[in-house]
Amino acid sequence: MSMHTSIENLTAFWQTVVMLSRRKSCYCAFCKVPRKVYSSKHLSTHEVISFVLLGIVMTYAIFKALDPRGLFIVGTILLVSEIFSQMKWRSAMICRNCGFDPVIYVRNPEQAGLKIKAFMEKRSESPGHLLRAPVHIPRQKKKGENLSLKL
Repeated sequence: MSMHTSIENLTAFWQTVVMLSRRKSCYCAFCKVPRKVYSSKHLSTHEVISFVLLGIVMTYAIFKALDPRGLFIVGTILLVSEIFSQMKWRSAMICRNCGFDPVIYVRNPEQAGLKIKAFMEKRSESPGHLLRAPVHIPRQKKKGENLSLKL
């Protein structure tokens, strides 16, 4: 029994290592805090092949032979895993410190600003953010203003 649980723990460990290795370090474009985001929005080729093999194994387990209904199982597994992969990528894009969302910013900067403002209001009321460092909100320069000449 202990050998079986140690193999399961080892497998879970390596799955976590692979998942974390797909993350890259970057900085929030708004508050300049270092953070990690997932580098790829879609499933890798290795994951697709793994899910197809999983679908084939499940088809054998359910129907005791290869069956055309197994294509439905493979398709469902690929669809669900791709949806979760994109949800994971999308949720990682939002900064946990200031609420900046670069995907929304590309589409509509005003809406991104409103989301940041709403996040800041919610953050000020949340006890979970009390011990975090304060967010340094960048000031907007007025057109034609040269800050180097100001004393």
